Amino acid sequence: MPETIDPSIPSAEDWAEVQFLIAEVQQAERETARYAACILMWDVAARAFRLVERRELFEQAPSPENLKVHGQLLGSLIKLGEILEIRIQNIEDEGLATFNIRRENLTAYIRELKDTFAMWHGPELEPGRAAEIEKAIFGGPS
Repeated sequence: MPETIDPSIPSAEDWAEVQFLIAEVQQAERETARYAACILMWDVAARAFRLVERRELFEQAPSPENLKVHGQLLGSLIKLGEILEIRIQNIEDEGLATFNIRRENLTAYIRELKDTFAMWHGPELEPGRAAEIEKAIFGGPS
């Protein structure tokens, strides 16, 4: 009669390792969902900011107070966006895509906000440099 070998029965330690790995995957999924929710809320705040910005800075002459608040809120949006970029650097693109989030879109949005900050709150150009830029953009006598 041939000898039969019983398949090994996993020990409680083996099951504990599997359970630990499953818990790690679940934690990663929760982390992705948490950061995705933060990005989506940040996007809503940025869109609301843009609506108020248009009304208060473009549709009328901005007051000094509006400019000050604009600069502070814009700076906060930029900083929060940059923190979110750092937080999601180890999350795979597929995990973010589950929530319709693309890393490159977040980066582009932050860049756009930085450009807006520079436009409204950056250093003044020297008059000669401003004239050169205006000439390059709008043309004029050579």
